[in-house]
Amino acid sequence: MKRIFSLTAAAVFALSTAWAHSVGEPQTQNETAMTTHTLTSKYSFDETVSRLETAIKSKGMNIFAVIDHQEAARRNGLTMQPAKVIVFGTPKAGTPLMVKDPAFALQLPLRVLVTETDGKVRTGYTDTHALIAGSRIGFDEVANTLANAEKLIQKTVGE
Repeated sequence: MKRIFSLTAAAVFALSTAWAHSVGEPQTQNETAMTTHTLTSKYSFDETVSRLETAIKSKGMNIFAVIDHQEAARRNGLTMQPAKVIVFGTPKAGTPLMVKDPAFALQLPLRVLVTETDGKVRTGYTDTHALIAGSRIGFDEVANTLANAEKLIQKTVGE
């Protein structure tokens, strides 16, 4: 019985690992670094969050949630640097993508992290090419939507 379980566990692990790599999961730490972008903001933490929220709304997108990790940590007796994740998007852009590839719903809505470490405010977000990697979505289908969100973030924290 133990032998059958070991073989089955090994087979499941091998299949799950193969599947994960086939859908674009990074295989090395170097590849992971290339899937996200980090930008240093010219503004304070609170101003960066506010500017991003305003910019997102000005483009007709919805802010579905703002997750305040620092506050959640504080409520549980822990301390950490300021960190908020803004969850945003628009059904007009995302729905057709999720209809084409239902699993793409795991990538949406979009998210941008604002955090402050070592006296510097930084934003982080997933690269558009990384978002669509392993999906049935081509870059041409998101060039005027998801890719523009990257440009909006860059402009908002850099001007």
